[in-house]
Amino acid sequence: MTNHSYRRLDILQDNIKSQGISRLIISDPYAISYYYNIEFDPNERFWLMIAQADQEPVLIANELFVFEEPDKGQVVWIKDGDSIVEAFEKTQVFKELAEGAKVGVDKHLIAGWLLPLMEAYPAFNWLLTSDIVDQQRAIKSEAEMETMREVSAITDRAMKRVIEEVIPYGYSEIEACEQLKKIFVEEGANQGLSFEPIIAYGPNGADPHHVPDHSKPELGDSVVIDIGCRHNYYCSDMTRTVYYGQPSEEALKIHQIVEEAQARGIKAAQVGEALAEVDLAGRNHIDQAGYGPYFTHRIGHFIGRECHEKGDVSKVNQTPIQAGNIFSVEPGIYLTGNTAVRIEDLVIAHEDGPEVINHYPRQAQILDPR
Repeated sequence: MTNHSYRRLDILQDNIKSQGISRLIISDPYAISYYYNIEFDPNERFWLMIAQADQEPVLIANELFVFEEPDKGQVVWIKDGDSIVEAFEKTQVFKELAEGAKVGVDKHLIAGWLLPLMEAYPAFNWLLTSDIVDQQRAIKSEAEMETMREVSAITDRAMKRVIEEVIPYGYSEIEACEQLKKIFVEEGANQGLSFEPIIAYGPNGADPHHVPDHSKPELGDSVVIDIGCRHNYYCSDMTRTVYYGQPSEEALKIHQIVEEAQARGIKAAQVGEALAEVDLAGRNHIDQAGYGPYFTHRIGHFIGRECHEKGDVSKVNQTPIQAGNIFSVEPGIYLTGNTAVRIEDLVIAHEDGPEVINHYPRQAQILDPR
């Protein structure tokens, strides 16, 4: 374990103490990875962390999992067939807890595990306490910020290569995505993709979550390219819209509108201001340009070890921006059956203003088909 991990565990313990929580059960694998730098997919098996106000954490792990036991905390190994109650009895984390003790659970703990625990330990006060972990993860350390810059730089390079080496050659959407995956490996991404990429031609781009298919570009098509990778446990997310040959005047017009909307949203990302102000700054510009009904999603989301972390950059979220928050700013205009534009960058909030960590040009590019 690193000093960063020790410090994170200390902060977690301080936070649960301050809220009067005796035990906090964490079932989100990404949250456990945040504290221990142990990462794998447990599938349906128990992989849990129990933070304790008065002792070091306990990890519950199936004996088929392979990892080096950390030097802070205890690992309790269980077998296939052990029930959740039997697993907790082995840990003794509930031993000597008083009636009415507060036991927190995260939002990922499935009902099939939670309900048997509540039945076995009815004297405890069971609480949903995800915010304790989510709020800690939302404020990135300097080391995390630097890793986010690195993974975003990889994505900048991959975006450049896709636009220059792939899109002009008329690959289908699926073929273009396969080329992208190879490029990410070549550019140094060491943990694959942060999400399945979107490369969408023309009308397909008007579906913000389009699944790439065998469509090939036609002259004048917009090309929405939404990509990201994972590197050293952290995720990137970036979108650009370019054109396969000369587009329509309206297509270029809405590109300029989205560019300006994004610039206004980024400018509004000031520490102490509500997250809603970021969304409204971009949304109001699109509304005033007459395309309000065609911007159909929030302007952004938080990001870090997961591509979408807790943190909603929407017009209704009045939570103040804090130094160390990292989130996307990604306005879009989607004209069904016609064309679309989305531009997305990641922003780190600092006391002296926002830092944009993607640098590939945002302006409309008209590509010469090869």
